[in-house]
Order: sequence, then structure tokens, then C-alpha cells
Amino acid sequence: MASSNEELHSRRPKHFVNDPNKIVIESLRGLCLSYPSLRFIEKEKIVYRADVDDIRKKQVTLISGGGAGHEPAHAAFVGPNLLSAAVSGNIFASPSTSQILAAIRRVQSPHGTLLIVKNYTGDCLNFGLAAERAKAEGIKVEIVIVGDDVGVGRKQGGLVGRRGLAGTIFVHKVAGAMAAKKASLEEVKNAALLIAENIGTIGVAFDRCTIPGTTQGTSLSDDVIELGMGIHGEPGFQKISLPSSNELVKKMLDTIIDTQDADRSFLNINPEKDKIALLINNLGGVSALELGVVLHDAFNYLVKKNFYVKRVYVGHYMASLNMPGVSLSILKLPKNLDVVPLLDVKAETPGWINHFKVDVSNLDTSLDEKISHSNIKENQEKPFVVNVNPQLFESAIKAACDALIQAEPEITKYDTIVGDGDCGTTLKYGATDVLTALKKGQIVTNDLSEGLMKISNILETRGGTIGFLYCLFIHAISNSLRYFVAAKLEGNKNDQITVDGKCFGASLQSALSTLQTYTPAKEGDRTMMDVIIPFIKKFADILYSTNDDNTLLAFKDAIEVARIGAESTKGMRPKLGRSAYIADNIIKEAQVPDPGAWAAYVILNGIYDDFKLNLPK
Repeated sequence: MASSNEELHSRRPKHFVNDPNKIVIESLRGLCLSYPSLRFIEKEKIVYRADVDDIRKKQVTLISGGGAGHEPAHAAFVGPNLLSAAVSGNIFASPSTSQILAAIRRVQSPHGTLLIVKNYTGDCLNFGLAAERAKAEGIKVEIVIVGDDVGVGRKQGGLVGRRGLAGTIFVHKVAGAMAAKKASLEEVKNAALLIAENIGTIGVAFDRCTIPGTTQGTSLSDDVIELGMGIHGEPGFQKISLPSSNELVKKMLDTIIDTQDADRSFLNINPEKDKIALLINNLGGVSALELGVVLHDAFNYLVKKNFYVKRVYVGHYMASLNMPGVSLSILKLPKNLDVVPLLDVKAETPGWINHFKVDVSNLDTSLDEKISHSNIKENQEKPFVVNVNPQLFESAIKAACDALIQAEPEITKYDTIVGDGDCGTTLKYGATDVLTALKKGQIVTNDLSEGLMKISNILETRGGTIGFLYCLFIHAISNSLRYFVAAKLEGNKNDQITVDGKCFGASLQSALSTLQTYTPAKEGDRTMMDVIIPFIKKFADILYSTNDDNTLLAFKDAIEVARIGAESTKGMRPKLGRSAYIADNIIKEAQVPDPGAWAAYVILNGIYDDFKLNLPK
């Protein structure tokens, strides 16, 4: 558990901004430029439907809004079957009463206008006063306030209540669909209230957001996250050390669905009786890749808890500027309103994602394609065994993998400076996969060719250029070993020959030739070839220059030229790979070796260190 008084670190915010005082207006103008179905009143920061004069004659109109910084909320949800207008304040500041009143006047309907407001004091006061002034002008207006944050308990919330978070989007969607179906103002309001009463939301952030125009920001410590943070950067109720995604998602969902917590239990929910909708919301700074993991973990956990998940929504709905975090919302589907058809009504707005109309819980949660192998004929006849000391082979595999895993931070550091930062982790995960397969007995250790082929197949699944190159190289070694052993077996009654250093050296040379047919990289190009080429050349030269098979001596001299090759890449101008896109001055100033070259040296050195202990002198 992290300390509750964890210090915040200073940082200087960076944003795309011209004039901080105009950023909201310029952003809303940009939205309307890309969607001709929207109109913009700059003075009042109001975005409304271009066809509002037509639709307000036919149905109840809906208005929402609040401070900027939560995009796509609220302006990007203006359109058919959703909001009629949205009014924006400055960043994290409520729009004024006069702004909101101007929006009401612009989209007022004889059928009535409903204001949907997140539960923040400024929003409630300004929307409330605007509604009262509109009523005084004879405009038919009602208001619904949404508070769905379970991170704010009853004791803390007191008379103010819970904050409004991304669950508000469910209220927008259902109320918008009801209004489009020509429901009365009372019916639309009651539906909105019913939805609001059945939502629970909780957010988590890995760091604070930064505000455009400020010269100073703060950030959490690297190993700390904050549970229950608000969408304006308000502190959460708990700081914890970063757990795995599934552990974090479980903790968040348990906070929402726990009916025994007197302070935070707001949903009287029963998995055996109640159906739900789930919303995964990006708070602004999380990749789509990670959102998929969160969705995977949340859905699987809810299904495991026997919940029937009728609908799932994932994406940007209500952000907190660039905050790296997510919020999870659960809507308990009320039994006295058929909500799912209302959620499924197509909404033609910039921010709403029209998901497929399926019951997610009816899907095969494994999502694995069932492939039949009945028609695949496998060759049961193995040509011959490339004999090897199984203990020595297994020990060498472990040594290479352990060395890579241990060197991952160093390789990642180099690749972050001169590449895209994934070299270390790609190789680490590949090494971990190989060790796992070795532990499970999936790698044959008494047949060098067969064992190497299995390792090659494992590395293939990891992807990436460097993974492919190692996969190809090891595959070529395996094939060439069989070729050279087969040549030795010709005319020999013995069907097993133990691989010696010279045979392995020849196999390495052959494999290098194969590798060079698929990559133009050579020495001096700042790649792994700056290590592999001199290593193989030195290894083979020493073995072929003497009648003795002194593999360890050859390895000792070859590993030294491999080290020199790796070191030589410091400051070298890259001609291939991700580093080729980095400016030459950055490469020279960094003075770090090529990550792929260094990783190759790490692998070879790991094997050499192991051989020193286990090879006969």
C-alpha cells in the first residue's frame, strides 16, 4: 500500500495551444468544421443541431454541458437521437447562467426542454438558475442532476452527494432516444431519473492531467496510482501501488457492485436477477491497446460473478483532458423500462459509437476459433537425431534466456533513446516463453536440431522485426545442422553423430548466409549484424585453423569480437531499423549501443558464461 501522503512531482505541461483563453472556442470551431450537422454560437460557447428548428417542433429537446476538458462530452454528443445542444464553460469551469439560458432559448420546444447536469456545485447552481429564469419567460423546462461516482462515499458526499462522471452518458442516450420517440417531457425526465438512479462509476488514474495555459503541473510517483479520482483531477479516496490490470479492474468493479459496503453501496444489484450494461471510458491518455485489456478483464470478471452483460461500450466518452486513466460504469437495467432498445437506437453524433446490437453474454467468451486438425497429415517419421548433451543444451538455453531477461531494463533504456522502446520487452517476453516451454518439457533437449526448431517456432509468435530475425536465424541453424549431420552419416552405419564445434561452426556460417538473403544489413549498419557477423567469422576461423576441436577457446575469442562489435555501434550512423529515423546528432550525443546489437551480445555472452562452467576444458 502506498503512503497516503505520497509526494507529487513537478512537471511542465505541454499542449497544442495558441492562446489559452481561446482554446475552448477554437476546439469547438474545429468540431463544427468537421461535422456540418452542427452549429456554433461562439459568444456563448453553444453547439447545437443544425436542424433544431425542425426537430423542436416535433419533440422534447435536450441540453447538457459543463466545463471544457471532458471532450468528447458534451458537444460531440449533439445530434439525432441524443442531445439538441451543449453549452461549454472554460476548462473545468461551469458555463454561466447567461450562457445556459441562451442555449435554452435557442433550442426551446413547445413539448419541453430537459437539462441533464452532472452533480457539481457550479453546474447545478448555474443550470438551476437558468432553468428558473427560462420558466419565468414561459419556457417549459425541467432538470435532472446525475451523480454516479461511487468513489465518493455517503460520509464524504454528505448533502452534496456523488459527483457526475461518465455514467451520465447513459442518461443522455436513453433520454435522447425517448425524446426522439416523441415521449412527453415528463416521460423523458422520469426515464432519465430512473437511469441516473441505477448507475455506478469509479475512475482510476496513473497520473494527474495537465491544464493548457498553466506553467506548472504535478504528477504522481512512478509506482503510485489513485483510485476514485474525479474528472477535474480531484483526489481519489485511495492511493495504491500499481497492480496488474485484472487485479485493478476487479478492485474497481467490486467497489461498484459490493452491496455490503454501507458507505459506497449505491446499487442494490443482484447478479442472479439483474442485467447490466458496462461502459469502459478513456479518461484521455490511455491507448486503445490498454482499453482492450481493461474491457477483457472487466467483462470476464463480471461473467465470472454471474452477471448478464447485455451491452458493452468502450472508448472516449467523458475525459479529463490528458489524464492517463479509465473509469468503469455499470448501468443496472431497470425492470420497469425497456432500456436496451433505447441504447440501441442509432445516434448520429461525433462522440457516440454505435455498437453491434448483441447480447455480449451470449458470445463464446473464449473467442477462440475452433480449428480442426483432422485433415492435417503430420510426418511421423523423424529423419534422424542430431545428438547433443541434453544437460548442456538445456543449461545453455536457460543461460541465454536469463541473461536477456536480466538485461531487459538496459536494452529498453537504449531502445527508448534511439528506437521505439520495445526491443527489450519483446526479447524478454520471448525468453520467458522459451523458459516456460522448457519447464513444461515442450523443447526436446537430446536433439539439437529439433530443440532449436521449437525455439524458433516460439519466437515466431512474439512478432516484431527482431523476433522474426532470431526466428529465421535459429530455424536456419536447425536446418543446416541436419544437412551437415546427414552428410556425415552417408556411408556410416551409425545413425547418431554428436555435433562437434566444427559442425556447429559450419551450421552458423550457413545460417548467416540464409539470414543475409532476407536482410541487407551488414557490419557498419548499426544492427545486430555488427555482433553476429564478426562472432561467427571468428568462431569458425579458429576452429578451422587447428585440428583440435577447442570449442571453448573459439568461443572465448569470438565473444570478445562480439563485445567489440556491440560497443562499436555507439555513435554509428544507423542505416536500417527504427534508429534510421532518428536524427544523427541524437544518435551521436546518446552514445549508447544499438539495442539489437547489444541484445545479441547479451545472448552470446550468457551462453559463453554457461559454457565456461559446463564444457570440458
